[in-house]
Amino acid sequence: MKIIYAGSSEFAISPLEELKARRLHTIALVISQPARPKGRKLIPEDTPLALAAREMGLELYTPEDINSSEAIARIAAEDADIIITASYGAFLGKSLRVLCRFGAINLHPSLLPRHRGASPIRSALLSGDKLTGNSIFRLVKKMDAGPILMQEKLEIAEHEDYGSLHARLANQAAMMLPRLLDTIESAVATPQNESEATYSRMIHKDDLRLDFALPAITLQNMIRAYAPEPGAFTVFRGKELKILEAEILDSNPDQPPGSICQIIKNIGFSVASADAELMIRKVQAAGKKAMTAWAYSLGARFEPGERIDQ
Repeated sequence: MKIIYAGSSEFAISPLEELKARRLHTIALVISQPARPKGRKLIPEDTPLALAAREMGLELYTPEDINSSEAIARIAAEDADIIITASYGAFLGKSLRVLCRFGAINLHPSLLPRHRGASPIRSALLSGDKLTGNSIFRLVKKMDAGPILMQEKLEIAEHEDYGSLHARLANQAAMMLPRLLDTIESAVATPQNESEATYSRMIHKDDLRLDFALPAITLQNMIRAYAPEPGAFTVFRGKELKILEAEILDSNPDQPPGSICQIIKNIGFSVASADAELMIRKVQAAGKKAMTAWAYSLGARFEPGERIDQ
């Protein structure tokens, strides 16, 4: 088939690489978001998928509005068989959804209808889910609500963080997509159960700050969901301190929430939460590289009883 592939984030790269490596289908055009100013100097930066497409030598198109008449004409000129989207970041109007012979499909890293929306992987971790997976569905007007063409499950490891889970889900999606394309003409689309739908949302800076008055499991889930980037954080001695890895201890804290309880050699330090001690194993201080919590404690020279959230 002749394929138009639209995406923006790193999640979209592995499926595109797999399609290109198999050489069974033609990738006529890759669509991504335009370069946006980033960093302190506000230098325009391509999306991860745009960078990958350039490296693969694929034709790239980055319209400001994919639903504009100009963009639709440009896409229609390819006379493609299908449009595939993966974390593209923009809504495809009806003109695009019905443009190709096999319509438009989307790769979504959750077991739809659970965790529709912008941050399904982080939402699965924040919810403490034990199981997630990928869904490939036909695009419809309502967000992530189209009938499902293929769905596969993936177990979430006990201490897995976003970085690890994201990579495994992207790899799973890369394996699923070619198998679906092989059988797209006979694929049966199963409607989603709207009564079971849940929604994720965009993550903001305020969502990342840890409140140690919360239960330990809530804090651990936050740390896993935001590691390694952007990182859940606390403010210690007036500076941000990212907490990148932690585990719950089987002990009741004898200090107020946010207080350092124990400093354990070669391991790290524990902090009191609402109901248990949270052993901090990996941190990243502002402007520094990630390090073990034990190494950080040696430099910080704090003592049990000091607050880590002030």
